Amino acid sequence: MSLNTNNQDQTEQLLSRVQMAYRERKPLAIQGNGSKLFLIHSLSGQPVSSAFHRGIINYMPSELTVTVRSGTLLSELKKVLAEKGQMLPFEPPAFADNATIGGTIAAGLSGSSRPFSGSVRDFVLGCKVINGRGELMQFGGEVMKNVAGYDLSRLLTGSYGSLGLILEVSLKLLPLAPKVKSLSFTVQSNNFTHKVRELYMAGHPITAACYLDDRSYIRIAGSAEGVNSSFQAMSENLEQQSNPPEEINNSFWTSLDEQQLSFFDHSQPLWRISLPPWTADNFEQYMSRGDRQLIDWGGAQRWFYSNQNADEIRHYAKLQGGHAQLFRANTLSHDELIRIPKQQPLTVQMMKIQQQIKAAMDPHKLFNQGCIYSEL
Repeated sequence: MSLNTNNQDQTEQLLSRVQMAYRERKPLAIQGNGSKLFLIHSLSGQPVSSAFHRGIINYMPSELTVTVRSGTLLSELKKVLAEKGQMLPFEPPAFADNATIGGTIAAGLSGSSRPFSGSVRDFVLGCKVINGRGELMQFGGEVMKNVAGYDLSRLLTGSYGSLGLILEVSLKLLPLAPKVKSLSFTVQSNNFTHKVRELYMAGHPITAACYLDDRSYIRIAGSAEGVNSSFQAMSENLEQQSNPPEEINNSFWTSLDEQQLSFFDHSQPLWRISLPPWTADNFEQYMSRGDRQLIDWGGAQRWFYSNQNADEIRHYAKLQGGHAQLFRANTLSHDELIRIPKQQPLTVQMMKIQQQIKAAMDPHKLFNQGCIYSEL
C-alpha cells in the first residue's frame, strides 16, 4: 500500500538546504514540529523543519512493515495502522497533536510497553537521511531480513537530529491485541518490582507495569481467552494475599505515557531515571522532603520530581546502575539550564566514541550543535 508518494520536490528542497549550509559552513537547527524541543538544549543556526515532508510511502500490512516520511504526523500514522489492526509496538508518547514520526525517532522515546516488547530502535528497520556533507544516504531496509553491514539506522534513534536529517524511516509493526485488560492493587513500593516479576515469570501476558501512590498498575494483552484466564488467575493470586485487585480503564496508560496524570502537575524539575530491568525500589533512601517518584517499566524507569542538586541525583542513579536525564526543567533558571547537561555526562572514552561518530556523519557540526552535549 502506497499513499501520498509525490514528494520528490520536497526531498530535493531539504537536500538543497543542507548542501548550501555545507558549502557555507552555516549550522542548522533540525526539527519536525518542535513538540520535543524541551528535551534538548537550545538550538542555534538556521531553522530547518521536515514537517512538510509527509506521507506514507509503502505500507505492507501482511509483512507488518511501513515506510513513512519523517514529517508525517504520528497521530495520522497510528490511525492508518489501527484501521488494519496494527500498531507501533514501542507506543511512543507524542506530547503534542503535531508530533511527527521523524521527531519521535530522533527523540528515541518509548512508552509503557518498553520492557516487555522492546524500545524504539528495536523496531527501526532502516532509514533515509541527509548527512552533514549534504549527501543522501540510506541504511537498512524495509524488511526484517535486511541486516547487512552496520545498523546505522538505529544509531540515529535518540540522536535528536545531531547526526543527520531523517527523511524516511521504515518500521516493524505488531498486530493490535484482540483483548486488553488493566488492573490496580495496593502494594508496598519495595514489593512492587518483586510482585510484577513474579506475575510475569508465571506466564501472564503483561505489557505494562507501574507504581504510584501505594498502588500497582498492570496491563495484560493477548487473545480474549488468554487475557481473561490470566486476569482471573492474577486476581485470585492477589486475593489470597488479602489484596483484591480493581479493574481500571485502559486509557490510564495513554495518560501515563503522555504525562497527563495528576502526578505530572508539579513545578519541580522532572528527572527521568533509567535503571536495569527489574530494579527494586531502593531510590526512596535518596529522596528528600517534597520529592516524588513514579516507578514505571516494572522498575526500570523512574519519574522523579526533585529540587536536589543535579550531580547528586545522577550519583544516586549511577549507584543503582543507571543514569538520569533532566526531562523537564520547569522552574530551573536560564543560567542553571546552561550549566546542567540534559543527559548524564559521558565518560572520556564514551565521549570520544560519540565525537568520532559525529565527525563521520557531520564533520563540520552543522546539525543541532550542542543540543545534547556541548562537545558535539
